[in-house]
Amino acid sequence: MNEPNAILLDHHEPVRRSAETGVASPTRGVNEGYPMLQMLRMLVGLSIFAGHWSEPYFGQMWPQGQIAIDIFFMIEGFLSMRFLSQPAVVGAGWRRVVGDRIAHVYPIYAMALIAGFCSFAPLALKHAEGWTIANWVGAFFSGLVLMPVFSPRVYGSVFPLNPPSWAIVLELFGFAFLAALRVQGSPGRLVVLWVGAMSACLALGALWHDPNAGWSAAHYWGGWPRMILSFCGGALLWHLHRRHGTRGPTLPPTYVLAGFVGMHLPAIRFIGWPLLAFGVPVLVWSGAACARPAWLETIAGYARRNALAIYLLGYPVMMIWRYADTAFTMRPSFAESPAGFALVLGSLLAASVTVMRLQNNTVRVAPARP
Repeated sequence: MNEPNAILLDHHEPVRRSAETGVASPTRGVNEGYPMLQMLRMLVGLSIFAGHWSEPYFGQMWPQGQIAIDIFFMIEGFLSMRFLSQPAVVGAGWRRVVGDRIAHVYPIYAMALIAGFCSFAPLALKHAEGWTIANWVGAFFSGLVLMPVFSPRVYGSVFPLNPPSWAIVLELFGFAFLAALRVQGSPGRLVVLWVGAMSACLALGALWHDPNAGWSAAHYWGGWPRMILSFCGGALLWHLHRRHGTRGPTLPPTYVLAGFVGMHLPAIRFIGWPLLAFGVPVLVWSGAACARPAWLETIAGYARRNALAIYLLGYPVMMIWRYADTAFTMRPSFAESPAGFALVLGSLLAASVTVMRLQNNTVRVAPARP
């Protein structure tokens, strides 16, 4: 007898087992314990989108734009540790848990990659900005198998068709590492990984004279210890929050939002390390423990469903509109105006909802597996 593959498609939502079928299913109302973290996940995607959109018009919008990725990884580590500690997941096999996570993320990733492939077609066909037909097609197939591309001709990223997607690829590996460790009760191995990652980040930062080592194509491999540092840090934070979370202050959500925005703004080169070591953990802890007004719960529901698509589609949607601006000879002043930004942002939000509905429909009609 076949039954649906019901291990969670979204690892941020806890599970229970149905009394009738014994199949794991979402536990309604439990995941809403961290609505601010869900909202911050969405804001990370919007922050990265806004930073890329502003580059040709205003230069660097966020002096500490890289901190959004640290926040993303730490939240993912926190929520992943919570998910992996659910009884219905603890009893599942490692391959099934990781496989189901990939099955949830990869279709969205692939749809965003196809959108990025289409958005760069004008440059590839014109052999502009280092693009050729060969490296355009090669980048697509490399992206399909989650492999980076180190091209001296194409500037900007190791996943050039959709630069922000590298963090999603690393997140998949981070989740797999965490699932393999199975440290529900004893986080000692997490501490060892965290200390090792911190040492590697400090060493690479000193070697490359770059406090944000890893957030560039040239230093791509430095992103791995940085991901492990934040991901394991988030998992450790969940263990601490489970034991001591009720003892801390409960902040209004507006304070947490102000902290998120404020961390992007200091124009000081070496402020990134203190923000990573202290600012990001405090922000995630405060987000986990903050008040939960009704408006936050509503936004969190939308964010949980669409944050991943917003993150992955931001760059392709932006590039499609930039080509449209050129094709239809729109005035540069419109493209960089609030109205132009609102047009692109609205397109992104609509595309995200559409992609997630396609994803959900695909899951519903997928054949059952033994």
